[in-house]
Amino acid sequence: MIHPIEPVACPRPRVTRTGRVYYPKKYQEWIKEAKIHFSKMNIPKGAVHIDVIFVFHRPKRLKRYGEREIHDKRPDLDNCVKALLDALPMDDDCRVSSIRARKYYAAWDELPNIELYVEPLDK
Repeated sequence: MIHPIEPVACPRPRVTRTGRVYYPKKYQEWIKEAKIHFSKMNIPKGAVHIDVIFVFHRPKRLKRYGEREIHDKRPDLDNCVKALLDALPMDDDCRVSSIRARKYYAAWDELPNIELYVEPLDK
């Protein structure tokens, strides 16, 4: 299922002088938007497998035409997965038993998005 939401990486939590821990405001806003967007998903009960493709904005340095290209710069793939798991409507992300994740630059006529498939795992 393709979700027309731009991928974001989970940043490091910030700590105030008083010891309060928080995430940057931009990330908090993305999480709110993503939770609303992903709330329509029907995630199966029990252990699940997640197959996800993060499609990022195509930079100007790449050719104007062309297909998707492998994204090998920042943000790191594991931080993108962390942000996605924070936004999914699951009671606990420990139910995720396996993940297959990839990241690409968008094709020249494609908008940034997240392709997400959640499947139940057979025991």
